[in-house]
Amino acid sequence: MSIQIVRAIRRGRPFLIFLIAASLLIAACTPTPSTPLPPKTPTPLILIQTIAPHTAVPATITPTPAPVLGDHIIGPDKAFLTIVMYGDFQCTLCLDVARSIEILREQYAADIRLIWRNFPQSKDDDKALIAAQAAESAAAQGKFWEMHDQLFTHQSEWSPLSADEFRAKLSDYAVIVGLDAAKFSADMLDSAITSAIQSQIEAASALDLKGVPVLLFNGQPYSGRIDLYALDAYTRLQLLAKRWYKSQPALQIDVTKHYTATLVTAKGTIEIDLDAKAAPVAVNNFIALARDGWYNAITFHLVLPGTLVQTGDPSGSGFGGPGYTIFDESTNGLIFDQPGQVAMASERGKTNSAGSQFFIALAPLRPAAQYDGQFTIFGHVSSGLDVLAKLTPRNPFDELNFPSPPPGDKLVSVTIHGG
Repeated sequence: MSIQIVRAIRRGRPFLIFLIAASLLIAACTPTPSTPLPPKTPTPLILIQTIAPHTAVPATITPTPAPVLGDHIIGPDKAFLTIVMYGDFQCTLCLDVARSIEILREQYAADIRLIWRNFPQSKDDDKALIAAQAAESAAAQGKFWEMHDQLFTHQSEWSPLSADEFRAKLSDYAVIVGLDAAKFSADMLDSAITSAIQSQIEAASALDLKGVPVLLFNGQPYSGRIDLYALDAYTRLQLLAKRWYKSQPALQIDVTKHYTATLVTAKGTIEIDLDAKAAPVAVNNFIALARDGWYNAITFHLVLPGTLVQTGDPSGSGFGGPGYTIFDESTNGLIFDQPGQVAMASERGKTNSAGSQFFIALAPLRPAAQYDGQFTIFGHVSSGLDVLAKLTPRNPFDELNFPSPPPGDKLVSVTIHGG
């Protein structure tokens, strides 16, 4: 197996990379129905050495930013996720992103609020400033979003026009979106509107933004693919924080007893023997999450035929977790010397970084040094390896071969027996 695959198993940062990394500072703690956590100052990770009750540092949820003067806002005021878009109506990439965000707003209507900020790139787009003036003039009549949609929808129509031709076309657009045409024409010449746009440009430039589109997710700059697939995956990852636990599971197993798990999948049923003696922390964590429904109706986000399958992330992005991490038990003597070994997935290069994701080996994993002693093995498949072999190949970390991988086969439920 290649080192790239090992990194895919271990890494816990989005392939949708932050320009300013917003680490999920996570620690340990008892599954209860999750509620949004209050904003906290980032605190160094506390490593968990026991599954007994203890003080823990919950993962940090980025606070929803407050709007600033000149913002145009659409969506619920109490939305969990605020997306700020710095844009230019003549920019073709901005059009693509705006379309994607509108689809996301429809899909996650209760959770997303969109803020638009003008950042016309006049050096590259000769009519960008005029378009911004048109949008702000429409805003003076309470019709910003109607003009926003009109300008983007018909971008290919007006973009080739001369400045004078575009201004004439804007008169038609004003009528289409239901504006008072005379007032719109007067506002297009209003120096106050031009000054307001210039202030927005200066504010964006002060942030050292080099172009458009620029997206902020709850105030954190986003960088990476800007197609719908990538933005949807990143949105789901951000919204997963709504389900974060305030603390890691308290001890709820008896390590002297035998536990098993039944995994119902879209392709059949898998039975797993859990090894509470060898990995009490991991087994306790897995059982607590399973009993709380964390693993229900999620996907096998990584399926490498003949090698391994991985799941445990409700966002389906491959980077989600429960809001805390658990103590490693990777040196418990169990190794990847046979198919069916079940192990916690952890963050590349970090100890004590496993949360909820786990993988199942479909064969002995080699080279051994990349696996043995690196991941906590906490169970073994007693039946259902043939089911795992039927799962749809999928690798969200391989953009070359899987630029937009299929949704993946479902892990319908996990039921715990024994104890």
